[in-house]
Amino acid sequence: MLIVLAALSVCVGCISYHTPPLDRRVTVAPDLGTVVWVTDVRLTKAQSQHYTLQANVVNNTSGVVRMEYRVVWLDTNGVEIPSVVSTWQPMSAAAREIVGLTATAPVPEAVDFRFYVQAARPGN
Repeated sequence: MLIVLAALSVCVGCISYHTPPLDRRVTVAPDLGTVVWVTDVRLTKAQSQHYTLQANVVNNTSGVVRMEYRVVWLDTNGVEIPSVVSTWQPMSAAAREIVGLTATAPVPEAVDFRFYVQAARPGN
């Protein structure tokens, strides 16, 4: 019995779960499931005092994926800053492609963000 338990504990370490990285600021819509992941999310402040978001969108499939993304900028209280740049932007990623995205905050008062990705709507 002890040999079986020891063997099982060794095998458990061998199991690999392929899961997306988690970042509370990123939301991938359920309609994409694990089709795409958002990785390498970084926020840096430029000399202009505006934050810049950099992120990679990874297509985990063997086909082209059409999607849309949106960046919402937040102030120090976590309130959305209205901006024309916070609109849905179409994009596509080829099979297994990693697409790098960059977005710059519209005002220096933006200190945080939310990044959303969803499947492309018909006509987009």
